[in-house]
Amino acid sequence: MSDALTMRDKVYAIEKEVQKLPQVECPVRHYFAPGIYAREMTIPAGVLITGAVHRHEHLCTVSKGRLIVSMDKGMKEVSAPCTLISKAGAKRVGYAVEETVWTTYHATTETDLDKLMIEITESTNEELLGGVQNVQRLAEEARADYQRFLVEYGLSQELVTRLVENQGDQVPMPEQFDAIERRASPIAGEGMFATRDIDADEFIAPARIGNFRTPAGRFINHSCYSNVVFMQDGNGGLSVVALRPIRKDEEITIDYRQAASVNGTGMKPIGREA
Repeated sequence: MSDALTMRDKVYAIEKEVQKLPQVECPVRHYFAPGIYAREMTIPAGVLITGAVHRHEHLCTVSKGRLIVSMDKGMKEVSAPCTLISKAGAKRVGYAVEETVWTTYHATTETDLDKLMIEITESTNEELLGGVQNVQRLAEEARADYQRFLVEYGLSQELVTRLVENQGDQVPMPEQFDAIERRASPIAGEGMFATRDIDADEFIAPARIGNFRTPAGRFINHSCYSNVVFMQDGNGGLSVVALRPIRKDEEITIDYRQAASVNGTGMKPIGREA
């Protein structure tokens, strides 16, 4: 394994932990000139940030401030003014010792940001910091909505933890269902993630087989932007079905309100008539 790949793996591991923390506003500005695009970001002092994987070699500048940033062979402290060359495939983590202005420069004629981010990175514009599909933002909103769910249904976290961690009603996932797997989740603890692209309306896996929960029934986390629903299978079980296309490595999430409406427990929001 190369040093560059080792550093990239380390940054991914750090990113999983960073995604669990409260989101910090890092203003982004976009500049275009003939044949070139510049993405300028201000990173507040004391903030740890990870970047997207870029498809092409490009220049980066630090025009203000001081930060510690990952390079291919380790961490390096850089201060403004500074210019760096970033290789294709690099994924960086940086800690702003002082408020820092970091700019990346890319050779391109594209000016549509959605198309541009797909061209120059392995992420979409919506997934990057400030985007509506940013993982950290979605995880933060999922945690907040989960707290609202507890209040709506009159549940305590202690009770929920006792129920979900009960080992007496859990069974392994049948081997033929390999489209999802357990991984550390930015939302909470562990979650289920897609191991391949999944089509809309696709039956992904059983969540419950008879009276027993599979890992899907145990570990799928809540989100107000859920990508799956539970459906009764007619045999007392529950199936996990995709609401929309799901990309490989995307976390599988469900709205616990929808799950409660079909799981057979009769659980309803406080004040709703039976």
